[in-house]
Amino acid sequence: MTARRDLKSIIRARQSKTGESYTAARAHVMRERAALLGQSTESPQSAPLERVDAVVLKVNQRSARVRVLGEDEPITFRSSDASSVVPGHLVTLIVKRRWRWRDAYASGRIEDPRIDVERLGLVPLPLVGGELEDLRRGYEPFRRPEPYAPLWRELTAKRRASFEMDPIAWGLFPGMDPEDNPTCDASELDKAGDREGARRLLMDVLCRDLRCIDAHAHLGNLEFDHAPQQAILHYEIGMRIGELSLPPGFDGVLMWGRLYNRPFLRCLHGYGLCLWHLGQLAAAQRVFERMLSLNPNDNQGVRSCWDDVREEAATAESNP
Repeated sequence: MTARRDLKSIIRARQSKTGESYTAARAHVMRERAALLGQSTESPQSAPLERVDAVVLKVNQRSARVRVLGEDEPITFRSSDASSVVPGHLVTLIVKRRWRWRDAYASGRIEDPRIDVERLGLVPLPLVGGELEDLRRGYEPFRRPEPYAPLWRELTAKRRASFEMDPIAWGLFPGMDPEDNPTCDASELDKAGDREGARRLLMDVLCRDLRCIDAHAHLGNLEFDHAPQQAILHYEIGMRIGELSLPPGFDGVLMWGRLYNRPFLRCLHGYGLCLWHLGQLAAAQRVFERMLSLNPNDNQGVRSCWDDVREEAATAESNP
Protein backbone atom coordinates (compact mmCIF):
# COMPACT_ATOMS: atom_id res chain seq x y z
CA MET A 1 0.00 0.00 0.00
CA THR A 2 2.86 2.37 0.81
CA ALA A 3 4.47 1.72 -2.58
CA ARG A 4 1.17 2.45 -4.30
CA ARG A 5 0.76 5.70 -2.37
CA ASP A 6 4.34 6.67 -3.27
CA LEU A 7 3.63 5.99 -6.94
CA LYS A 8 0.47 8.07 -6.84
CA SER A 9 2.36 10.91 -5.18
CA ILE A 10 5.00 10.87 -7.92
CA ILE A 11 2.32 10.86 -10.61
CA ARG A 12 0.40 13.70 -8.93
CA ALA A 13 3.60 15.71 -8.60
CA ARG A 14 4.34 15.33 -12.33
CA GLN A 15 0.71 16.13 -13.18
CA SER A 16 0.88 19.31 -11.11
CA LYS A 17 4.13 20.34 -12.82
CA THR A 18 3.18 19.58 -16.44
CA GLY A 19 -0.59 20.00 -16.48
CA GLU A 20 -0.98 16.55 -18.05
CA SER A 21 -3.91 14.27 -17.37
CA TYR A 22 -3.41 11.63 -14.68
CA THR A 23 -3.26 8.93 -17.36
CA ALA A 24 -0.59 10.75 -19.37
CA ALA A 25 1.48 11.54 -16.26
CA ARG A 26 1.25 7.91 -15.11
CA ALA A 27 2.43 6.67 -18.53
CA HIS A 28 5.52 8.92 -18.34
CA VAL A 29 6.34 7.86 -14.78
CA MET A 30 5.96 4.17 -15.63
CA ARG A 31 8.17 4.54 -18.71
CA GLU A 32 10.86 6.26 -16.66
CA ARG A 33 10.71 3.52 -14.01
CA ALA A 34 10.87 0.79 -16.64
CA ALA A 35 13.90 2.45 -18.26
CA LEU A 36 15.70 2.49 -14.91
CA LEU A 37 14.90 -1.22 -14.41
CA GLY A 38 15.78 -2.16 -17.99
CA GLN A 39 12.21 -3.24 -18.72
CA SER A 40 10.06 -2.60 -21.78
CA THR A 41 6.73 -0.83 -21.54
CA GLU A 42 5.77 -1.35 -25.18
CA SER A 43 2.40 -2.98 -25.59
CA PRO A 44 1.98 -5.69 -28.25
CA GLN A 45 -0.15 -3.29 -30.29
CA SER A 46 0.68 0.43 -30.24
CA ALA A 47 -2.22 2.85 -30.01
CA PRO A 48 -3.10 4.45 -33.36
CA LEU A 49 -1.58 7.88 -33.95
CA GLU A 50 -3.87 10.90 -34.16
CA ARG A 51 -4.10 12.34 -37.68
CA VAL A 52 -5.53 15.85 -38.09
CA ASP A 53 -5.43 18.78 -40.53
CA ALA A 54 -4.16 22.12 -39.25
CA VAL A 55 -3.40 25.68 -40.36
CA VAL A 56 0.19 26.86 -39.91
CA LEU A 57 0.25 30.24 -38.15
CA LYS A 58 3.94 30.69 -37.37
CA VAL A 59 7.16 28.74 -37.88
CA ASN A 60 10.12 28.49 -35.52
CA GLN A 61 13.30 26.47 -36.03
CA ARG A 62 11.98 23.20 -34.57
CA SER A 63 8.28 23.86 -34.11
CA ALA A 64 5.26 25.48 -35.68
CA ARG A 65 2.35 27.29 -34.10
CA VAL A 66 -0.76 25.70 -35.63
CA ARG A 67 -4.53 25.69 -35.31
CA VAL A 68 -6.10 22.27 -35.75
CA LEU A 69 -9.25 22.50 -37.87
CA GLY A 70 -12.27 22.24 -35.62
CA GLU A 71 -10.35 23.37 -32.51
CA ASP A 72 -10.24 26.90 -31.10
CA GLU A 73 -6.96 26.91 -29.17
CA PRO A 74 -3.70 27.05 -31.16
CA ILE A 75 -0.96 24.61 -30.20
CA THR A 76 2.81 24.56 -30.54
CA PHE A 77 3.67 21.50 -32.62
CA ARG A 78 7.22 20.22 -32.23
CA SER A 79 8.57 18.47 -35.30
CA SER A 80 11.77 18.20 -37.31
CA ASP A 81 9.55 18.91 -40.36
CA ALA A 82 8.71 22.45 -39.23
CA SER A 83 11.25 24.02 -41.61
CA SER A 84 9.35 22.63 -44.61
CA VAL A 85 6.21 24.72 -44.00
CA VAL A 86 5.30 28.42 -44.02
CA PRO A 87 2.48 30.44 -42.41
CA GLY A 88 -0.76 29.89 -44.29
CA HIS A 89 0.02 26.30 -45.28
CA LEU A 90 -2.61 23.67 -44.63
CA VAL A 91 -0.88 20.55 -43.29
CA THR A 92 -1.65 17.10 -41.97
CA LEU A 93 -0.27 16.42 -38.48
CA ILE A 94 0.62 12.94 -37.32
CA VAL A 95 0.30 13.51 -33.58
CA LYS A 96 2.34 11.22 -31.34
CA ARG A 97 1.75 13.10 -28.10
CA ARG A 98 -0.17 16.04 -26.66
CA TRP A 99 0.48 17.81 -23.38
CA ARG A 100 0.07 21.14 -21.61
CA TRP A 101 2.66 23.26 -19.83
CA ARG A 102 1.12 26.73 -19.41
CA ASP A 103 0.13 26.32 -23.07
CA ALA A 104 -0.96 23.55 -25.44
CA TYR A 105 1.76 21.43 -27.06
CA ALA A 106 1.98 18.39 -29.29
CA SER A 107 4.70 16.53 -31.17
CA GLY A 108 4.94 14.27 -34.18
CA ARG A 109 5.30 14.60 -37.95
CA ILE A 110 4.09 17.20 -40.44
CA GLU A 111 2.91 15.84 -43.78
CA ASP A 112 1.44 17.13 -47.04
CA PRO A 113 1.95 20.93 -46.78
CA ARG A 114 -0.38 22.52 -49.32
CA ILE A 115 -1.96 25.83 -50.28
CA ASP A 116 -5.73 25.78 -49.78
CA VAL A 117 -6.77 29.18 -48.42
CA GLU A 118 -10.47 28.37 -48.72
CA ARG A 119 -10.08 25.95 -45.80
CA LEU A 120 -8.17 28.30 -43.49
CA GLY A 121 -11.35 29.78 -42.02
CA LEU A 122 -10.34 33.37 -42.79
CA VAL A 123 -12.84 36.21 -43.09
CA PRO A 124 -12.09 38.05 -46.36
CA LEU A 125 -10.81 41.58 -45.89
CA PRO A 126 -13.30 44.17 -47.15
CA LEU A 127 -12.66 46.40 -50.14
CA VAL A 128 -13.51 50.10 -49.95
CA GLY A 129 -14.21 52.53 -52.76
CA GLY A 130 -15.60 51.38 -56.07
CA GLU A 131 -15.88 54.77 -57.72
CA LEU A 132 -15.34 54.80 -61.49
CA GLU A 133 -12.00 56.26 -62.50
CA ASP A 134 -10.88 57.59 -65.89
CA LEU A 135 -7.30 56.33 -65.94
CA ARG A 136 -6.40 58.20 -69.12
CA ARG A 137 -7.25 61.54 -67.54
CA GLY A 138 -5.66 60.87 -64.18
CA TYR A 139 -2.32 59.37 -65.22
CA GLU A 140 0.40 60.10 -67.75
CA PRO A 141 -0.10 57.95 -70.86
CA PHE A 142 2.39 55.43 -72.23
CA ARG A 143 3.22 56.09 -75.87
CA ARG A 144 5.19 54.28 -78.56
CA PRO A 145 7.94 53.16 -78.88
CA GLU A 146 7.13 51.90 -75.36
CA PRO A 147 6.14 48.21 -75.93
CA TYR A 148 3.54 48.54 -73.19
CA ALA A 149 1.70 51.37 -74.95
CA PRO A 150 -0.85 49.22 -76.90
CA LEU A 151 -1.74 47.20 -73.80
CA TRP A 152 -2.02 50.39 -71.74
CA ARG A 153 -4.53 51.84 -74.24
CA GLU A 154 -6.55 48.63 -74.01
CA LEU A 155 -6.53 48.61 -70.20
CA THR A 156 -7.57 52.27 -69.96
CA ALA A 157 -10.14 52.32 -72.78
CA LYS A 158 -13.03 52.68 -70.33
CA ARG A 159 -13.55 53.99 -66.83
CA ARG A 160 -12.99 51.31 -64.22
CA ALA A 161 -13.99 50.89 -60.59
CA SER A 162 -11.12 51.71 -58.21
CA PHE A 163 -10.82 49.98 -54.82
CA GLU A 164 -8.53 49.85 -51.80
CA MET A 165 -7.88 46.89 -49.52
CA ASP A 166 -8.29 46.90 -45.74
CA PRO A 167 -5.48 48.31 -43.52
CA ILE A 168 -4.91 44.84 -42.01
CA ALA A 169 -3.37 43.82 -45.35
CA TRP A 170 -0.61 46.35 -44.62
CA GLY A 171 -0.21 45.35 -40.97
CA LEU A 172 -2.28 48.14 -39.42
CA PHE A 173 -4.56 46.39 -36.92
CA PRO A 174 -7.55 48.06 -35.24
CA GLY A 175 -6.48 50.47 -32.51
CA MET A 176 -2.85 50.64 -33.66
CA ASP A 177 -0.90 53.81 -34.24
CA PRO A 178 -0.15 54.04 -38.01
CA GLU A 179 3.44 54.89 -37.09
CA ASP A 180 3.87 51.50 -35.36
CA ASN A 181 3.62 49.28 -38.41
CA PRO A 182 5.31 45.91 -37.70
CA THR A 183 6.03 45.06 -41.34
CA CYS A 184 7.83 48.37 -41.78
CA ASP A 185 9.78 47.62 -38.59
CA ALA A 186 10.72 44.22 -40.00
CA SER A 187 11.94 45.84 -43.21
CA GLU A 188 14.13 48.19 -41.18
CA LEU A 189 15.57 45.25 -39.22
CA ASP A 190 16.43 43.50 -42.47
CA LYS A 191 18.14 46.60 -43.85
CA ALA A 192 20.14 46.84 -40.61
CA GLY A 193 21.37 43.26 -41.11
CA ASP A 194 19.11 41.58 -38.54
CA ARG A 195 17.40 39.17 -40.92
CA GLU A 196 16.47 36.71 -38.17
CA GLY A 197 14.93 39.49 -36.08
CA ALA A 198 12.90 40.59 -39.10
CA ARG A 199 11.74 37.03 -39.68
CA ARG A 200 10.65 36.56 -36.06
CA LEU A 201 8.68 39.80 -36.10
CA LEU A 202 6.90 38.86 -39.34
CA MET A 203 6.07 35.42 -37.96
CA ASP A 204 4.55 37.02 -34.85
CA VAL A 205 2.42 39.28 -37.04
CA LEU A 206 1.06 36.32 -39.02
CA CYS A 207 0.41 34.36 -35.84
CA ARG A 208 -1.87 37.24 -34.90
CA ASP A 209 -3.59 37.45 -38.30
CA LEU A 210 -2.73 35.53 -41.48
CA ARG A 211 -4.47 38.25 -43.47
CA CYS A 212 -1.51 40.62 -43.05
CA ILE A 213 -0.54 40.23 -46.70
CA ASP A 214 2.50 42.48 -46.34
CA ALA A 215 4.08 40.04 -43.86
CA HIS A 216 3.84 37.26 -46.47
CA ALA A 217 5.44 39.58 -49.03
CA HIS A 218 8.34 40.50 -46.73
CA LEU A 219 8.98 36.86 -45.79
CA GLY A 220 9.16 36.10 -49.49
CA ASN A 221 11.63 38.95 -49.94
CA LEU A 222 13.86 37.47 -47.21
CA GLU A 223 14.05 34.18 -49.14
CA PHE A 224 14.03 35.45 -52.73
CA ASP A 225 17.76 35.76 -53.45
CA HIS A 226 18.85 32.36 -52.14
CA ALA A 227 15.72 30.19 -52.10
CA PRO A 228 13.13 31.17 -54.74
CA GLN A 229 11.33 27.83 -54.28
CA GLN A 230 10.67 28.84 -50.67
CA ALA A 231 9.97 32.50 -51.48
CA ILE A 232 7.26 31.61 -53.98
CA LEU A 233 5.29 29.85 -51.23
CA HIS A 234 5.11 33.04 -49.15
CA TYR A 235 4.15 35.15 -52.18
CA GLU A 236 1.49 32.73 -53.39
CA ILE A 237 -0.16 32.37 -49.97
CA GLY A 238 -0.27 36.16 -49.57
CA MET A 239 -1.67 36.47 -53.08
CA ARG A 240 -4.34 33.80 -52.50
CA ILE A 241 -5.41 35.38 -49.20
CA GLY A 242 -5.73 38.73 -50.97
CA GLU A 243 -7.85 37.11 -53.65
CA LEU A 244 -10.43 36.15 -51.03
CA SER A 245 -11.39 39.84 -51.04
CA LEU A 246 -11.98 39.99 -54.80
CA PRO A 247 -15.39 39.00 -56.17
CA PRO A 248 -15.56 36.53 -59.08
CA GLY A 249 -14.68 38.16 -62.40
CA PHE A 250 -13.14 41.19 -60.68
CA ASP A 251 -12.46 43.86 -63.31
CA GLY A 252 -11.64 46.82 -61.09
CA VAL A 253 -8.29 48.39 -60.36
CA LEU A 254 -6.13 48.33 -57.22
CA MET A 255 -3.92 51.34 -57.77
CA TRP A 256 -0.48 51.50 -56.15
CA GLY A 257 -1.23 55.04 -55.00
CA ARG A 258 -3.68 53.59 -52.47
CA LEU A 259 -1.35 52.42 -49.71
CA TYR A 260 -3.18 49.32 -48.56
CA ASN A 261 -3.18 47.81 -52.07
CA ARG A 262 0.62 47.60 -52.10
CA PRO A 263 1.00 44.34 -50.11
CA PHE A 264 -1.17 42.42 -52.60
CA LEU A 265 0.68 43.94 -55.56
CA ARG A 266 4.02 43.09 -53.90
CA CYS A 267 2.98 39.46 -53.51
CA LEU A 268 1.92 39.31 -57.16
CA HIS A 269 5.23 40.86 -58.22
CA GLY A 270 7.31 38.44 -56.16
CA TYR A 271 5.23 35.50 -57.37
CA GLY A 272 5.74 36.49 -61.01
CA LEU A 273 9.49 37.00 -60.54
CA CYS A 274 9.83 33.56 -58.91
CA LEU A 275 7.93 31.91 -61.75
CA TRP A 276 10.25 33.64 -64.21
CA HIS A 277 13.35 32.60 -62.24
CA LEU A 278 12.08 29.01 -62.16
CA GLY A 279 11.57 28.96 -65.93
CA GLN A 280 7.76 29.08 -65.95
CA LEU A 281 7.61 31.84 -68.55
CA ALA A 282 3.98 31.58 -69.67
CA ALA A 283 2.73 31.63 -66.07
CA ALA A 284 5.01 34.58 -65.24
CA GLN A 285 3.71 36.51 -68.24
CA ARG A 286 0.10 35.98 -67.11
CA VAL A 287 0.93 37.27 -63.61
CA PHE A 288 2.62 40.40 -64.98
CA GLU A 289 -0.31 41.07 -67.30
CA ARG A 290 -2.69 40.73 -64.37
CA MET A 291 -0.63 43.23 -62.39
CA LEU A 292 -0.72 45.72 -65.25
CA SER A 293 -4.48 45.29 -65.45
CA LEU A 294 -4.86 45.95 -61.73
CA ASN A 295 -2.48 48.93 -61.75
CA PRO A 296 -2.11 50.25 -65.32
CA ASN A 297 0.05 53.15 -64.13
CA ASP A 298 2.68 50.50 -63.26
CA ASN A 299 4.58 52.09 -60.39
CA GLN A 300 6.54 48.84 -59.91
CA GLY A 301 8.11 48.68 -63.37
CA VAL A 302 6.31 45.44 -64.20
CA ARG A 303 6.01 46.39 -67.87
CA SER A 304 9.75 45.78 -68.32
CA CYS A 305 9.47 42.31 -66.76
CA TRP A 306 6.43 41.58 -68.93
CA ASP A 307 8.25 42.60 -72.12
CA ASP A 308 11.42 40.67 -71.22
CA VAL A 309 9.46 37.50 -70.41
CA ARG A 310 7.58 37.75 -73.72
CA GLU A 311 10.85 38.05 -75.62
CA GLU A 312 12.43 35.18 -73.68
CA ALA A 313 9.39 32.98 -74.33
CA ALA A 314 9.42 33.83 -78.04
CA THR A 315 13.14 33.02 -78.26
CA ALA A 316 12.63 29.70 -76.46
CA GLU A 317 9.76 28.82 -78.79
CA SER A 318 11.81 29.54 -81.90
CA ASN A 319 14.80 27.59 -80.57
CA PRO A 320 13.30 24.43 -79.02
